[in-house]
Amino acid sequence: MMSYSEVEYKGLSYLKRGNIEIIIIILIELLAILFTYLMEYLGLPTPLQEFLVLLPSSAVSTLLTILTYLDIQRGFYTLGKAEVNIGIGNIISSLFLVLSILAIVGVVTYTLSLVFNGITSSILNPIQTLLELFAFITFIMLGFSYRLIGNHYGSNHLSIGGIVLILGVIIFIFKLEYGGLLAFIGLIITYIGLGNLSAVKRPVTTPPQASSTPIEITSSTNVSSSSSTPNITAHGGILRSNGEAFIAVSSDIEEEILSSIILNTDYSTNEITPKALSKGYNSIKINFNTNLQQLTPGNTYTIRLILANGRNVDINVAFQP
Repeated sequence: MMSYSEVEYKGLSYLKRGNIEIIIIILIELLAILFTYLMEYLGLPTPLQEFLVLLPSSAVSTLLTILTYLDIQRGFYTLGKAEVNIGIGNIISSLFLVLSILAIVGVVTYTLSLVFNGITSSILNPIQTLLELFAFITFIMLGFSYRLIGNHYGSNHLSIGGIVLILGVIIFIFKLEYGGLLAFIGLIITYIGLGNLSAVKRPVTTPPQASSTPIEITSSTNVSSSSSTPNITAHGGILRSNGEAFIAVSSDIEEEILSSIILNTDYSTNEITPKALSKGYNSIKINFNTNLQQLTPGNTYTIRLILANGRNVDINVAFQP
């Protein structure tokens, strides 16, 4: 199973933390509603309910919304640095920023209305409407992003959870209460998916002492027998039916990658990201730009990297349909 780079792991961890913060916000609001009903049953006055339950829960939810924005923004930004760019990360970060600002304005307005009794529902209602509108848009876009990330990493939990989240929000928009429950289930599924990715596929931060896969060296230049050959270690990877491959290599040198081929096939490409090995751990994406359905699912194939210095690096990859 392929390891992720340290940058990818950090990005996924930020998204996972943002996801659990959203779940906590929903739970806080549900508890606030429950306590409000309980206080009404006990006959406590409405102002007391607002000061003891609604205002504190709104303040805590607003703080968590700000933290969610920071974690989601860091998550997409960090994944972008690792060449995992889903295209809508900046849009979602901006939506969460607007949502945070609206939440702050809403809490401040609500507090002033309780203290001074001079702010009526004519001000609070439009803010509440805007908050709900941006929340719907934000969660729909977040569901799409989870689906894209799930497709990228081959995570069914993320892909399915993203779809369930989108459907739940759309159903809830039409005032069907069970849509909220469906969206909540979608968030839980995506949290499980992010947890599986970050828990199982931990990053390799230091190269192992011995190579786990063979490295074939073919050089057109003479190398002195007394000189030591720089170590390049292949950690394995995955190959997908859409022609994309993700491999991991540790290197003691910096060297340009000219091209890549799948041994014993006619597939080759020079569409490789990044285009050069750097010292340390390298997470590399290769696109063969063709459908590989004719390969056998579950089989292991060998991808060869052809370097500018004449060396070949062979990496064993598992084929996933």
